[in-house]
Amino acid sequence: MKRLFCMILSLSLLLCCLAGAAGEEELPLLDVYCAEQDFSTKCLADYSTEWEEGNGLRIWMDGPGYVPNVLIFRRPLDKKFNNPVNYLNNVYREYMEDKYGDSVGTNPCQTVEIGEKTVYLARYHYEANGNKLCMARVIEVRDDGDVEFAAKYPEDDPQDAAAALYMAVLYYTAGGGEAPAPTAEMGGSYSVQKSLPIVSGVSEYRDGRFYMNLPNGWGILTQGEYMNFCFKAWDPSNPNRTVFLFMKLEPFLKGQAAKSWYQNAAVIAPDYRLFAEAPMMESCTLAAFLDTMPQITAFCDLFYDSGLTINSAVIPQITDVDILEKTTSTIPAPADCKENSIARISFHDYLGQSCEGLVAAQVRDPLQYIVSQGVDTMPYTVSLFMGVTAPVGELQELEPILTECLGSFGFEDSYVQQAISVSNEQTRELQNQMRQIEAAHDAMMQAWYAREEAHDIAFQKMSDSILGYDRLYDSSTGEIYRADVGFYDSYNLNRSEYGNSNLYLIDSSSSQYYLQGVDYYITK
Repeated sequence: MKRLFCMILSLSLLLCCLAGAAGEEELPLLDVYCAEQDFSTKCLADYSTEWEEGNGLRIWMDGPGYVPNVLIFRRPLDKKFNNPVNYLNNVYREYMEDKYGDSVGTNPCQTVEIGEKTVYLARYHYEANGNKLCMARVIEVRDDGDVEFAAKYPEDDPQDAAAALYMAVLYYTAGGGEAPAPTAEMGGSYSVQKSLPIVSGVSEYRDGRFYMNLPNGWGILTQGEYMNFCFKAWDPSNPNRTVFLFMKLEPFLKGQAAKSWYQNAAVIAPDYRLFAEAPMMESCTLAAFLDTMPQITAFCDLFYDSGLTINSAVIPQITDVDILEKTTSTIPAPADCKENSIARISFHDYLGQSCEGLVAAQVRDPLQYIVSQGVDTMPYTVSLFMGVTAPVGELQELEPILTECLGSFGFEDSYVQQAISVSNEQTRELQNQMRQIEAAHDAMMQAWYAREEAHDIAFQKMSDSILGYDRLYDSSTGEIYRADVGFYDSYNLNRSEYGNSNLYLIDSSSSQYYLQGVDYYITK
């Protein structure tokens, strides 16, 4: 933990941090002004803040969407607390129990001293998405409007949240504030923030059937069982950040001739309609399979209510695919596999957002079944479709983390044994697939590290262009800055007025800097 205060006292006095910062290692503080509710406070300079309509001002310690964080809300004068103790001990406790269940534990309200302020504090212990969390809630009663402060943090790691909450309360001032004056070091009307990792950490996830590591705060959806099992995990703050695995996908018709045959057959025998509506592949290739993603989604939506298909929400949103690089996979494949490949791809989601990914699949042609006019009606099958995706420009940072998560996947032994009750053949196939999944991590990492650096550079350039950024480098330190378009033009004309005059645009002569992560953001 970064030390601002010399120590944190016991949890019973969560907010009563010993504020003797003098003589200790100090970090710079950021003056925070909330124009929406006209108050100011302070936080550590490498934290970020965000106004959330209906909630208040959020202070993010590890980036938006992550725990721990602190919330500040100034109540209107006509909404003053009549009884803060009753509110914390009963009203808010009941709210937490309604939201998280009767197992919520409460540390009742007490009064604590923060600087010259006396405030009311209560804590609520609860579980969300398998994580044990705590909510510390503080009320400051004031003539100019009561204030609610809240800190959410992992139950076993309260220090950062306690320090941030202490500062928020200590420095809170209502009215008469104004945004911190810009300095030349900040870039006039621009501010500089240190880059934070997209994924703050990973935790083990188990549901009785399988286990794997997932980035903190991510959601996961599973469908099917045994050889039809699949999952997709995603970042709620940007659903294009995903990890997914499908044990098997089918059926895929072998072109328009097969589809027409099933459509005609369905007129006479409605049971054929499932195949008549199935996705169609023009060839037994990875490229043809990836082109079917929108078809798979529509197919699942058509038959999901009848129980014949999986929920389409688990299908990756992949369309307009361009295969940038492809290599033969070292993952063991069955004899009927026609293409066993790992590919780096660019694509769009269904809203047109530009994305990229690393995917693997085994595209199979199990048998032939020739009917009239020589039409082969036996569908293709795809096994071990897996991969990781990210918004354009992010895969370079996320791929190693997400591939490690994918490589941590495994079925519980008890679940594999349950497959025996279904069929011995399915158990053998499941065990064989598990051996193949174990080899997938190394194969995908080999493919990633063998990639063309030119594609990384091209993606970063495209990402900056789409999002409206310039990418700069510090010629003295090699650090990378991503700046809103417009900053550099003004900076370059007035370079001598800035505390750091060593920033330059990355161009064709310095394109290697695109291969580095961003160290700082310059924003208005």
